[in-house]
Amino acid sequence: MAYSSDLNNVSPASQASVLYDLKETFKAAGYTIRGSGDGIAAHSAVGDIITSPGSGANGMDNVDAWFTVRQASGGAAPYSGTREWTFQRGTQAYNWFCQYSSPNTTFDQSTGNATTRPTLLLTQYLMNFARSDNASLEQTILPTGTTFTYQIRVGDSAEDFHWYCICYPNGGGNVSGRILNIPMSSDSITSANDEPFIVGAGESSLTLSSLASTSGNATDLYGWQGLNAPLGYPSPVSMTAFPYHDSAVGFIIPGALGSNPENGRDDGLPIVWGRNTAVLGNGFKGMSQKVKWTGTSRVTGDTLDSLNYIIFDETIWEWDGTTVPSV
Repeated sequence: MAYSSDLNNVSPASQASVLYDLKETFKAAGYTIRGSGDGIAAHSAVGDIITSPGSGANGMDNVDAWFTVRQASGGAAPYSGTREWTFQRGTQAYNWFCQYSSPNTTFDQSTGNATTRPTLLLTQYLMNFARSDNASLEQTILPTGTTFTYQIRVGDSAEDFHWYCICYPNGGGNVSGRILNIPMSSDSITSANDEPFIVGAGESSLTLSSLASTSGNATDLYGWQGLNAPLGYPSPVSMTAFPYHDSAVGFIIPGALGSNPENGRDDGLPIVWGRNTAVLGNGFKGMSQKVKWTGTSRVTGDTLDSLNYIIFDETIWEWDGTTVPSV
């Protein structure tokens, strides 16, 4: 849990600076920037030429600027692998394209240039649409204002490669942007599952109505089927978070169970992930290892155990255990 970044309620200069800081935090955690382009003239198929969160040469805040990041090597199976993400800025600083590569595929960096992200033979999108294909279908995955702060947490290679970037209003409020890679608990998944993650990017909050939706926001949270899926490669299926329910009192998790009477804390419960529609197969995927439902709903970010956990909306997230987060 060595790698984390907390902006301490400092408003970023631009939404591009959020992605720039995420990139730099990845690098500190041992992830590799496989290729990049600044949207103007600079390009590298083997490394990182993005040296600034601003606009201009070698900047992140240029239309079509992009980078590909690869997960660090090592770690226990099935979390180790060659997972990759490519991020590319759209026509606006708050419009970003995000594409994911499972361990069985990789982005071909030789196909990229200063303004073109690399291709992937069997493409899987987190944000669904490429900017160059249809600018009107760009997805907003970061806040549209400039008075926002954010938390960034990246796991290291000794863990399970979980990470998240969460954006919320400066001074508090519901989450308004997030990019995440949530691992499943190893005792809740089968040995054949080489993708024990929920991955996604979106602008919605971290509440029951968002995470457990069967339409709309649910389409920005994905799990992957294995190689026996249709077409013979990992196929994305939208995931749904299931709340714990009591028929007599209604939903008791998230946000309505209350604190543990023994210690007065919101200890929370692991989130059950699965799919309840028949398209591409329904059923149970696993239990969240690092993220839990909280016992009491919050309208602003909060801390639990001060250093080790943060509460966003109706979810509890692990923190680094060292720096007090500014929620």
